[in-house]
Order: sequence, then structure tokens, then C-alpha cells
Amino acid sequence: MDSDVSSLIKELNEKETRILEEIYKAGREIMLRDIWRVMGIKSKAGMPFINKLEKRGLLTKENIGSGKRVMYKVKLTELGSAVAKELVEAGSLMKVLTYDLLTKIPCFYCPYIDVCGTTDEITPEKCEYLNKWIYEMIKERSEQ
Repeated sequence: MDSDVSSLIKELNEKETRILEEIYKAGREIMLRDIWRVMGIKSKAGMPFINKLEKRGLLTKENIGSGKRVMYKVKLTELGSAVAKELVEAGSLMKVLTYDLLTKIPCFYCPYIDVCGTTDEITPEKCEYLNKWIYEMIKERSEQ
């Protein structure tokens, strides 16, 4: 199922991804009107995304309205839950990695930042701290 999840994630656009994440965060089911409210879009603009996700087997749509009032509840399928979980976890991990990555850039702590690049002696290309950091980042990536 992991390869199915990965291939489906690659096919999703930004709106579809956000819809799945919102349904997942809401407990794997949510009223359709609440999705539109959270995303700040009209149902007419959002329904094509819901229909695509339903065709892919990622969610189901249930009419719970009565009479002339049409109200839908959408629920993630098992596959949809797996995809949404992966998206939410990846998003959280990226936030942590981005913050962690940025806080470790040596330039932020460099006593020579004010003169870096203004002389031939102190440049990013010649910086031992920056080069060491880049080397460590490459090393970490190759070990993964």
C-alpha cells in the first residue's frame, strides 16, 4: 500500500492535498460546507476536487440533507486516511526540518556576517564554517 500512497500523493494538486488534510484533522469525516469555510472557497469551485478525490477512492460523499436541502458529509476511505496521514505527517516533519535547518546555518551566528563578501578574504566560498555545515548536510542526506 505504501507505493499506492506515494504514487497518489504525487498526483494530488495543492487543493486536493489541503482537502484531505482538513478531513483527516477533523477526525476523518467532515461536513462539506466546513471544508469550504476553512479553505475560503465556494462549493462550486471546490466540488471538482471532491469529485476527483472520490473517483480516486480517497473519500466518500454522503447526502445527509432532507427535502430540498442538500448537505454532504465527506469521509476518508482507508486509502484516503493513509494518504492524508502521510501528508499531515510530512507537513509536520517539514516544518520541524525547516526550522531546525535554518537555526543551524552558521551564517546566522557568524561574527563576520557584516563584512562577508565585501572583501576577498571573507567570502561564503572561503568560509570554513559554511563549508563544514554544507559537508555535514550532504553527509546526512547520503546516509538516509
